[in-house]
Amino acid sequence: MEYQTIKENGKVKFIVLPVNVFNRLIKNSGNVSDLEAIELASTEPLYDQEEAEDYIFLNPVKRERLEKGWTQTELAHRMKVKQSTIAKWERQGAVYRNATRKKFAEVFGAPESSFI
Repeated sequence: MEYQTIKENGKVKFIVLPVNVFNRLIKNSGNVSDLEAIELASTEPLYDQEEAEDYIFLNPVKRERLEKGWTQTELAHRMKVKQSTIAKWERQGAVYRNATRKKFAEVFGAPESSFI
């Protein structure tokens, strides 16, 4: 089953399903593996739409940092920059140099394209 989990502090905060997968799950709820997936997802707390959208559309650096459970200071140490630089990079609409995107990819273990 294709789905995406969004984590905060190392714990799953959201599960995102494509609409066609969700519709299939609802329609075929007799399928044991699908029911197990729904059961597993249902153990996670629910969040309202506004909170979910705020989190999904977070600045990519902040989202990755929160998913790892790191503070700005911890990320600054890993990036070998000041904490104030991390705060600047986490602002909405921040633009990153190619070298910075490469470093984010290394530190977070995420594709460089996540930071465009």
